[in-house]
Amino acid sequence: MSTKYTEVLCIGLGLSGVCLGVQLQRKYQFTDVHFYERDASHSGTWYVNRYPGCACDIPAIFYSYSFEPNASWSRLLPPRDEIWRYLDGVVEKYNLRPRMTFRTESAAKSGRFIFRDLESGRQYIHECRLLFSAVGVLATPKEPNIPGKETFKGPMFHTARWRDDVELRNKSVVVVGNGCSASQMIPQITPLTKTLTQFIRTPHWLLEGENPSYSALMQWAFRRIPFLARLVRLYMFIILEKDGWRLFPGNETGARLRRAAEKRSKEFIFRVAPMKYHNILVPDYEMACKRRVIDTDSAYLRSLHAPNLHLTKDSIIEILPTGIRTATAAYPADVIIMATGFQANNGLGPLQIRGRGGEWLSDRWNRRGGPGAYNNTAVHGYPNFMVILGPNSGTGHAPATMAIENTVKYALTIVAPILSGDANEVEVTAAAEDAYLDRLQAASVDKVWNGPCGNWYVTADGWNSTLYPWSQTYSGGGVHSQYDRIGHISITNLGLARRCSGQISY
Repeated sequence: MSTKYTEVLCIGLGLSGVCLGVQLQRKYQFTDVHFYERDASHSGTWYVNRYPGCACDIPAIFYSYSFEPNASWSRLLPPRDEIWRYLDGVVEKYNLRPRMTFRTESAAKSGRFIFRDLESGRQYIHECRLLFSAVGVLATPKEPNIPGKETFKGPMFHTARWRDDVELRNKSVVVVGNGCSASQMIPQITPLTKTLTQFIRTPHWLLEGENPSYSALMQWAFRRIPFLARLVRLYMFIILEKDGWRLFPGNETGARLRRAAEKRSKEFIFRVAPMKYHNILVPDYEMACKRRVIDTDSAYLRSLHAPNLHLTKDSIIEILPTGIRTATAAYPADVIIMATGFQANNGLGPLQIRGRGGEWLSDRWNRRGGPGAYNNTAVHGYPNFMVILGPNSGTGHAPATMAIENTVKYALTIVAPILSGDANEVEVTAAAEDAYLDRLQAASVDKVWNGPCGNWYVTADGWNSTLYPWSQTYSGGGVHSQYDRIGHISITNLGLARRCSGQISY
């Protein structure tokens, strides 16, 4: 079995992995890094999600990295293909492609990373000094455990595994789920189908979203007027922090803002959706307890008027060979599409990591109560290992790109002595990690997402494994560096031997 070596190894090539590769070059002039990705291309969720209507629901100016602004977005909320092309351009500009290996997954083994090529089955070893997990949050589809799935005779697939070979025209289609993917997809496919039945379990608060185009003049201004794009980005950030973040706290201000937002959402639903669906569409929990859904140009609510579409909250009892059975009816189906989201709160996705004492990180997190890392990045007992967009990196109101940039900046600050050759091991202290996680969980207690809405932010036992309980202003405002100055990170010079193998088992 052949062996490869690079100083830095990164698993995952979505927004986080690309950002890491670029910032290693920009800030540290460092290129001895290799990336592995199980899919056939970079860009993570923006590669795998190719369902009709897939698009950004955060203003596109935030899907430009701050260090690589994009003046060519066609509209405020661009389609998936534009985002992928932007990321592909970043990869090309920084010549990251030669350091990428696709269609490869890791197999954990004591002391080393064994990689397997998913096409040929060939296995090989890759050793490193620093390991980064950039597997992302929206990576592994969540497949509902519905009895009878194996009996269905037609195509059945998840939106993140879209099948272009399946014909929907003049077919009876069932969609299970009602989050962002479903709301974007259903307006696109309903006109093609004979019938479309959508099953809702828990409704989401729907927000009216406009999607204006960017004119050629505006694109020219973004390219030619210094700092214009940055000023617009700053303005949008201030709006998101002011109107978005303040929805979460359990104080009177938060409650008042949530009531106002709920009122606007109800007015939107009652104005646009068919009256017969009003009771189905309006949630019975507080705004912002679950992820809100942007209905761009009111396309989803308007599609509910289609005569071939039926919306129901009937609970699915089983999948039949030719459809779905509920307690009250049987629904025929030629095709079943699962729009049921992702396994988003386990911290590492499918990646398995074993630490200095031989304990799997997933077991340690289960023993503790849930996933967690110091400043959402470093774990005691797992030296030279950093998580990008890991536990508690989500914001609920701001774009993932902002959290990613903050995390990458912090992680590279920690490992800088290794990159410069002055040390070969960094590790957060146990006391610092414990104190940080206790403070984080305490700060999460009064947040609205702890309500009875069944979200993917909080585990069944009440452990917040997903959301950052403070603002992004706080996250990016230098708070991380003050912790390190008081000794929360241990830096060791052990002779600069290759340390990935033997210190941590991957």
